[in-house]
Amino acid sequence: MWHLPPSNLQKWRICQSRMVLDNPWCRVRQDAVQLPDGTLIDDYFVNVRPEIVMVLAVTPQQEIIFVRQYRHGVQEILLELPAGTFFPDQESPTAAIRRELEEETGYQIVSLLNLGSIYDNPVKDQSRLHLFLAPYVTPTGKKAWDVTEEIEVVLMPIAVVREQIFSGQIRVAGSLAALLLGLEKMAQLNGDK
Repeated sequence: MWHLPPSNLQKWRICQSRMVLDNPWCRVRQDAVQLPDGTLIDDYFVNVRPEIVMVLAVTPQQEIIFVRQYRHGVQEILLELPAGTFFPDQESPTAAIRRELEEETGYQIVSLLNLGSIYDNPVKDQSRLHLFLAPYVTPTGKKAWDVTEEIEVVLMPIAVVREQIFSGQIRVAGSLAALLLGLEKMAQLNGDK
């Protein structure tokens, strides 16, 4: 088995930090940092966001639940896995994903597997994306969308997911990561590997 060699890199030192935008929907921190070579940068901005949960949810008919919705940041309608934000000091990632899946899609999780967590955009964001696999979900019909949400639930057969990825229909980074990890985990559970 190959092992990643140890790193000689050093972390940046934070000399000063202040919140320059502190709105419930958008928080931005300005850091003054010193790089390992001694260079000082006084205007490094970091988005301070809540944590995010995302789930690869599978119906009894072996369909993956996707949501299609408008994303104003890129001004496009995108296909992605159900996800949402949460605050770790108020709710666990598992409770958050159970809530989010039912609110967005009207399905509830019967069993849940943790696929780990990844960083969404570590260059400018500090939040983590917690990924889950729900290999069995059931419909409840209970949706509860936020005022900014208008969602189409799309049930996609597992057999066509790869085709949809490579054709560019699925192109949200977190969804791609969850699909990579989740489909591999499903194959392991089914004894395919």
